[in-house]
Amino acid sequence: MTGAEGINFCTVKIDMTKCTLCLECVHTCPNGALTFDGDVVVFMHSAYECAYCEVCMDVCEPECLQILEM
Repeated sequence: MTGAEGINFCTVKIDMTKCTLCLECVHTCPNGALTFDGDVVVFMHSAYECAYCEVCMDVCEPECLQILEM
């Protein structure tokens, strides 16, 4: 889906049954689109910051990430 300014929006789906909480996806995201709140084990994704570069998916060893277009 494209926003009013021509910006594509997406969300990152994380399969928490596979996730090891290594946080490589958070640390390697070049735009800071993924953040982690360890108090409640929640990943947060900023659709405005995500550039669809798929770096998060590339570094994920258990392959638990998917980028979904909204």
